[in-house]
Amino acid sequence: MSAIGFSIGAPSEVEKLRAAYSSLNDITRNLRAATQCIESGDRGMAGHHIRAAEWHASQAKQAIAAVGETKPGAKIQK
Repeated sequence: MSAIGFSIGAPSEVEKLRAAYSSLNDITRNLRAATQCIESGDRGMAGHHIRAAEWHASQAKQAIAAVGETKPGAKIQK
């Protein structure tokens, strides 16, 4: 099958929730790494991991909001 002109379409609600769940796992991983860096005295890398966790949190929030926007009558707080 040729990929020319082939469109997968918009991600499904389940795929959006999987993306949010993946971001939540990334947050957990980054916070764990930040804790280890703090314990070892590497404040610079700890800050990096915290900023990465914040970015992943924003990605999770966007993915969850996208699912909420597909629901009729849903009101999303931003």
